[in-house]
Amino acid sequence: MAAKIVFIERERPQAGHLVYIVGYPICEPDVTGQLVPASSMVSWGEITQIKRDDHQRFVIESTSGNSITLGAKKVVNFGVEMAESSVTDVLTQSGYSLSTTVTTPVSDVFKRQLAAVFPQVAQLQVIPERYAVIDCEFGIFFGRKQQGDNIVQQQVSILGEKASIFQLAALGYAGRQPIELFFNHYFSHPNFLADLKLKGLRETRLTLADYERETQPVLVLKEFIQHVLARQLPLVFWDQHNDLRLLRQLLAIHFSEFSAEERSILRQPLMVFDGSAYTNLVINRSNHARRETSHYLPLNGVAGLLNIFNPQQHNALWDAQTTHYVVNALAEIQQTQPIILTQPQPAAQEIEPERTEALDPTTPAPTATVFCELRSAGKTYREIAQTFGISTSTVWRAVHQATGA
Repeated sequence: MAAKIVFIERERPQAGHLVYIVGYPICEPDVTGQLVPASSMVSWGEITQIKRDDHQRFVIESTSGNSITLGAKKVVNFGVEMAESSVTDVLTQSGYSLSTTVTTPVSDVFKRQLAAVFPQVAQLQVIPERYAVIDCEFGIFFGRKQQGDNIVQQQVSILGEKASIFQLAALGYAGRQPIELFFNHYFSHPNFLADLKLKGLRETRLTLADYERETQPVLVLKEFIQHVLARQLPLVFWDQHNDLRLLRQLLAIHFSEFSAEERSILRQPLMVFDGSAYTNLVINRSNHARRETSHYLPLNGVAGLLNIFNPQQHNALWDAQTTHYVVNALAEIQQTQPIILTQPQPAAQEIEPERTEALDPTTPAPTATVFCELRSAGKTYREIAQTFGISTSTVWRAVHQATGA
């Protein structure tokens, strides 16, 4: 049996190295050789497995569902499991050490709880008739560290994540009409910055005591399960990637604190519609390239293109409502018969039609004298020309020749 690969180091052109470690978030080395979480890769969660395929390429998988396959030429170094040696020992032999901002691997108990939350997720391609549209705002985790006489706050990872949900909102709809489903709650966390708590106090207008009582995660999650998830409605997100992953993470953390009925609801199959993915579908319907392009457009940017204005951007409740309006506007575009263009052609030269109108019998003969009299009466050159069915330039020349102007 091939030795288990526990880490792999990859060089990115002009972007430094990345180190994928089984059981840890994706890291990058700093100038001292310490491995710190790569901020650009936080959405991957933790690395679950590194293996080689039949072509001896390295296949890397993560808790988020993301994976990547690397050829041997793209790998700088890798380490395998050794008897009586930990992952940190293997990394040390390659000159690396784990920073304190990298969390230890999550426990098997937590992994089982995470696997129990939304174990079956079906991706919908069509907007469901009835649904709950979900949106989240997030808070970054910070830890406090004593450095001499100063307290320094540094970003930290907790259970493989560098952030959690700060605000969770849900609105229910049946077609275009709202249904009786309205959820808007905030979360407190000891590793959120104080600025977030001040923002929550400002937006909820609660006293500090009420805010701290009403933002306890387990209480908010219980209400979310009972009032939103218990309805078994499909969930509509603008971009489910972070929202659904961190929602699962938060539910898994408090899984043991839920009742048997609440845990049963979390185990039910879940249907999800992704507005960002649907936007790509609408855009790419006229794309003749071999591969469809993923645009990852921002919600409020697409709303602006569709003439939908959100007065409170980056507020979960307002963004949930915006998502509803945007995806339905996109559905109208998707259902509209497209304008199929034809080969462009040069514009046809405009030919002034010949005038065939007969002159009024009472109209005087078109002479220079008559033209001058009409000009003296206040008529314009154009009006005189139209009276006699001749060009404006002909009238102008006749008048100027007769007057010597």
